[in-house]
Amino acid sequence: MAAVAAVYDPRRKMSAEERRLADDNRFPAYGATPSSPPPLRGFSSGGNNPQINGPGPGIVVTVPYLQEKSLCEAYLLCLPFGFLGFHHFYLRRPWFGLLYFLTGGLLGVGWLADIVRLPWLVREANEKMRRPSPDADPPQVNLIDAYLLWFPLGIIGLHHYYLRRPIWGIVYTLTGGILCVGWVVDAFRLPSLVRRTNDRLIQEHRQRDLAPAPFRASLCSAYLLCVVPPLGILGAHHFYLRRYAMGTFYLVTGGGFGFGWIVDWFRLKWLTERTNHPERFPQGHRQKFVDDAYVYAFPLGLLGAHHFYLERPLWGLLYFATGGLFGIGWMVDLCRMPCLTDDANRRIGLELVIRAAAHSNLVIASQGTPGTAYPGGQTGYYSYGIAPSALYPPPYQPLLVGQPPSGDSSWVSVASQPPPPHPGGGGHFASPPDYTKCVAAADNGGYYDDA
Repeated sequence: MAAVAAVYDPRRKMSAEERRLADDNRFPAYGATPSSPPPLRGFSSGGNNPQINGPGPGIVVTVPYLQEKSLCEAYLLCLPFGFLGFHHFYLRRPWFGLLYFLTGGLLGVGWLADIVRLPWLVREANEKMRRPSPDADPPQVNLIDAYLLWFPLGIIGLHHYYLRRPIWGIVYTLTGGILCVGWVVDAFRLPSLVRRTNDRLIQEHRQRDLAPAPFRASLCSAYLLCVVPPLGILGAHHFYLRRYAMGTFYLVTGGGFGFGWIVDWFRLKWLTERTNHPERFPQGHRQKFVDDAYVYAFPLGLLGAHHFYLERPLWGLLYFATGGLFGIGWMVDLCRMPCLTDDANRRIGLELVIRAAAHSNLVIASQGTPGTAYPGGQTGYYSYGIAPSALYPPPYQPLLVGQPPSGDSSWVSVASQPPPPHPGGGGHFASPPDYTKCVAAADNGGYYDDA
């Protein structure tokens, strides 16, 4: 059979012969080979044909015909059988069709709404069919669909399942839309939820081969889980913010016997920022905060809960056995809690730097700037790992490995000199180190081990 090719004209309809050949998938495109599929509508068939509707040389050919959905047929299925979802199956929306079949057209509400919006649904279905591939564009959710799922079945979380928020869907299913309060609030914030879901889907589509996008908590969602008594007292907002230790503490103690739950009403904004911006804290997930320490300390500080939080297990056991040193130590700790928290962060930071140095063959400051790591055996100025200023306040400053700049009298060479005792009384080094590539600051006498 002879090949059929024609110049594309959007106003020209396909002949019966062309339509039959296209349906049989035997319509040859210009420049097509047996191993390459014909170009689809809207795409150039070669370098000599850069535009399909604009000026330019070359031949633009007719593309295979697609059987588009008919508005008349959609209404024929919707009017008598719309409550069973037949029109959704016809428009290739199988999940909505199944949902309508099980719920009677969303209790009749979705069926009546579809009678009005059916032309838009047909147009959307035809546009999807014209796409070159299912993965060409990212999936999107629709605000009208979200509202139809919100009313009346949003009480069991159907709109959250549709918005790819399965955890919230389960919470709504188990709590009746968080006792209907969350369901009413969602009526006003549903446009924002739809916009955020679409933004996330677009980002995931662009980064399919990259690392997943970091988790970003919503302050509104956190407050919704916090203020409702059954959930906030049980720590649901902490689990949502991925603060699992605090969430477990609330679950066991009823929100810290109600005290922590009330405090969270006022500090929830800062808790959300900590979850969304972990890079601000040098100790990462082990960073300790004064407000968290106070929540643990009152009233369970008598049992040493704040010491366990600050990673002081021996003090925690001592307080547990003695009732917070008979209550006196507990009251003293309430006054010195900021100092305890700062000390815990410095200790954790030092531990993290030592671990990093052990795995990366780094040089660690022996004194002057404890916990500061630098690359060994290199020249120039370096500040590697956790910055000293993030761990220790002045006068602790970075001491740098390498050759001092010419004319800088504040740096002196200590090559071939034996290590003196530590000024703080810490004794000598365990073994004589090699100082041939090290310098020390004259103002605090710090020495470096190049091993």
